[in-house]
Amino acid sequence: MSLLFISSCNKDEDTIAPSITILNPLENDEFSVLGSVVVRAIISDNSIIERVEISLISDDTKNRVLPAVNFSVGVKQYDLDFVFQLSDSLLPTGSYYFRVQAFDGENSSSSFRFIKIRGRNRAKIGVFVTCKTANTSDLYLDQNDFNFTRVFQFGKRYQASVFNRRNQHFWFLPANGNQLQVFDPIRNSIVFSSVFNSNFPNPFVSIKTDKRDVRISIQDYGVEGFNQNFIDNYTFSTSASTKVGSIEVGEEVNLVEEVNRSGNNRIIRILNRSSGAPLRSTIFSGDIVDMQFIDEKNALVFYNSINGGKARILNIGTASVQNELFTSDSISQVVKSNNGDVIISTKSGILVYVPSSNNLTQYLSQRESIIAYDNLNNQLYVGAGTLLNVYNYRQSGSVRNVLLPFEIVGIDIRYNQY
Repeated sequence: MSLLFISSCNKDEDTIAPSITILNPLENDEFSVLGSVVVRAIISDNSIIERVEISLISDDTKNRVLPAVNFSVGVKQYDLDFVFQLSDSLLPTGSYYFRVQAFDGENSSSSFRFIKIRGRNRAKIGVFVTCKTANTSDLYLDQNDFNFTRVFQFGKRYQASVFNRRNQHFWFLPANGNQLQVFDPIRNSIVFSSVFNSNFPNPFVSIKTDKRDVRISIQDYGVEGFNQNFIDNYTFSTSASTKVGSIEVGEEVNLVEEVNRSGNNRIIRILNRSSGAPLRSTIFSGDIVDMQFIDEKNALVFYNSINGGKARILNIGTASVQNELFTSDSISQVVKSNNGDVIISTKSGILVYVPSSNNLTQYLSQRESIIAYDNLNNQLYVGAGTLLNVYNYRQSGSVRNVLLPFEIVGIDIRYNQY
């Protein structure tokens, strides 16, 4: 038994990674969104191949754009032949690549093949602006003529909102109440609502969308999610001693801020994107305002402390947090631009942070403004009091402005469905 044990421990280590040859598609083949791509490859190894994975990745963002497909193998040579569906109608025209990965238990390898996808033309078809009155929220809609018309009045004060491009609906979270409402601008009516019997009188914190599904953080519930058919398809439940705050929705994972009921012992949880199951967590110090993914592996965490607004990078794989990136006045809102810049509304004005160079600069002087970025036309909408200004991003002079009847508390850009 002793000799056998020693022999087992001294077994030669396998240092040879699987070999992958992609046969199809050909380099830079072009496909239409909602079509399909036949992916063929030959994978071989000196030992048993355990698993093969196919991913479609945007060459622009370097993020996975559709769920990965996995195959259990169990042989030394594997002929991959799979029809990959380009099932997301919202994929934009551009360059993408397939990544085929093979794993043998000790080693892994990857091979890549670039393709082009013809997406549906995207267009901005309007802008929603929410204004607050004493106890209600008025929703105004501009249909690209910069003429804002009130289309609905919510009976509660405003907490947060998103426009979901997939189903063309406006999702409204109240600041004083426990009922989520969804407004359809085509029918001009509420098409869905949901009441959460929370122990908090004002339970809602934030809402995010990945343009398909919607995720909502509810203080003593956790995170709830709905698909385009209003079916609850995602849950992360917080414990009886904690509450949740900010959330972020990613292609690979979701993030949620969790803190105990006394307001300390704050952590960031990394959640499975599909099931909501906790994967990793890290302790965090500071009141989180927002979180924004840089790529699949890193996210920026923006927060306020007694010393002002700050930001750190969270590594998704290790759940580790880097040192402070900058210090500013207190942060109220964060949006991301096309080129990766982050636009930050603060107590002293609007700043621009460039992650690639770790550079923070003053952009506009409006303080604690409501901001929204039009990523199709590269324009920034800024609401300050009742005045709405539109800027060509990085330029200081507004190209359009309008006065709304009441104070602006939310701006959401409306794009066409396809």
